[in-house]
Amino acid sequence: MKPKEQFALALRIIGVLGIAYVLRTFVRNPCPSTFILIAQVVSVLIGAYFMRGAPVLLKFAYPESTPEPPDKKSA
Repeated sequence: MKPKEQFALALRIIGVLGIAYVLRTFVRNPCPSTFILIAQVVSVLIGAYFMRGAPVLLKFAYPESTPEPPDKKSA
């Protein structure tokens, strides 16, 4: 697995964990204040963006201009 793919996988895992955390806090307190509810909605949107792979963040971390090393094939 290439480093770029590992980074994308890590972003997806962070997105899933973030959404799970927000859902857990919402279940514990189903009637939060307006500010907390807005923060939770924003957190879910960020988590969903990370689950989609965060293409802008991925391009920033691994620009296309840098060549990736070829995969090493194990014998």
